[in-house]
Amino acid sequence: MSARSCLAERLSSFSAGSILLVLGASVAVFSLITLPFIGLIVAAPLLVSAVFLIVAARKAQCPLE
Repeated sequence: MSARSCLAERLSSFSAGSILLVLGASVAVFSLITLPFIGLIVAAPLLVSAVFLIVAARKAQCPLE
């Protein structure tokens, strides 16, 4: 399967990961200022999801075949 066949899926995964990364980083910074423990509980899953989506977009094979 060629790399171009799942280009749209990779772009959407990378863009969703980038948006979640920005959102998670902003929540983490805001939570350090206001409510450190509760804010980091919310920010941690966002950051983990963002990293997972960005790494999934870099894989050589398409996840849905």
